[in-house]
Amino acid sequence: MLLTKFKRNITLQERLAKFTGHLVEINGAGLGLEPGRLQHVYKSSFIRVQGELFVPLSLQTIRVFDVKPPAVFRRVGIRTVFQSGKAFSNMKLVLIGSDFIEVQAKGKSPSRILFPLNQVEGIFPV
Repeated sequence: MLLTKFKRNITLQERLAKFTGHLVEINGAGLGLEPGRLQHVYKSSFIRVQGELFVPLSLQTIRVFDVKPPAVFRRVGIRTVFQSGKAFSNMKLVLIGSDFIEVQAKGKSPSRILFPLNQVEGIFPV
């Protein structure tokens, strides 16, 4: 499975900076947060959402809303280190960064899901 055309030399912090002002949903172990605005992305390790600081690389996923569907994608399944059932078994791969994977989310509202690589066990073809 060739995925090299989806690989970019961009970090999760750099990618999130492009989504400043968007509505985001922070997902992590034990977190039950409502979506909020991505207010600021710091150069090092933090992002600010609704006045609270988060470390993106420690989260399970970050879902960004109001992002247009990609023109180019590859159907893949993603195995995660956290329990997700088959939620990510048929996704549209958009981008592989240096420390994250980005997919188009399923559903009616256009959104993207960003997975820190430390939350991904593997990618398989669909």
